[in-house]
Amino acid sequence: MSTPKKPERTLELHVDIDAPIEAAWKAVTEAPGLANWFAPISEVSAPGLGATVKNGWSPEMMMSGVVDAWDPQKHVRWFDDSGWMGPGTAMAVDYFLTTENGKTRVRLVQSAFGASDGWADLFDGTEIGWTYFLYNLRVYLEKHVGRTRRMISERLEATMPRQAFWRYLLSGAAGLVVGGTAAVKVGDTVQLSLADTAAVRAVVEVVIEGHALGLRIAELTDALLFIEFEGKSDKFHVGYWFSVYDDANAKAVETPARRAFKRVHEAVKGL
Repeated sequence: MSTPKKPERTLELHVDIDAPIEAAWKAVTEAPGLANWFAPISEVSAPGLGATVKNGWSPEMMMSGVVDAWDPQKHVRWFDDSGWMGPGTAMAVDYFLTTENGKTRVRLVQSAFGASDGWADLFDGTEIGWTYFLYNLRVYLEKHVGRTRRMISERLEATMPRQAFWRYLLSGAAGLVVGGTAAVKVGDTVQLSLADTAAVRAVVEVVIEGHALGLRIAELTDALLFIEFEGKSDKFHVGYWFSVYDDANAKAVETPARRAFKRVHEAVKGL
């Protein structure tokens, strides 16, 4: 197998993780590892070259690729030449693992091959997603190895312009951020109403204004809530992706958390 040499578009990001390189390699090459920080549905047919890798957020939202490069604990590539962005197009995702200053660095390179008018919008969206996923990978490897993630999710339509909904989400009016002031920055601590009991404290870890918010909830075993505004237009859906790494916490919070996410959107009707 060989990947075309000249990509039309590339995206490169990295994360430094306080964990052994062996653990990081398992997290990016084995299905149980992938399911704990990337897509909750992950399948890897076998280790090594030629294996099929499938990842998805539901049976209707699956993507697949073939392992096109394999250098254990150093480099793996997923390659998809299905042409889903048009005839002759293909996509590759490379993970490069190195040791930097005593930590494991995972460098991600996403490459698009073949001419397509859709690459620009696609890469704009995936940069936001990969920024969060690499953060999720770091938290998983530093805090949750040996645990199994339970994903609680909702995908709901927004009914007001993007920036207005962003401010609304972070305000007290939405009912999610208790006493919210409609603005946050990385490092802030907020109170979230996710359950039928007292609000929980969350630390703001990722902010991409109008697009994405990442929160870590220490008292729920460092659970992670990622809220994503899809696309770039003012007609969009909001994805709520709640990663809980403790079965008891997941069972206790699942129903009230889903109710809280839906309440955000129902409350808009009264404004």
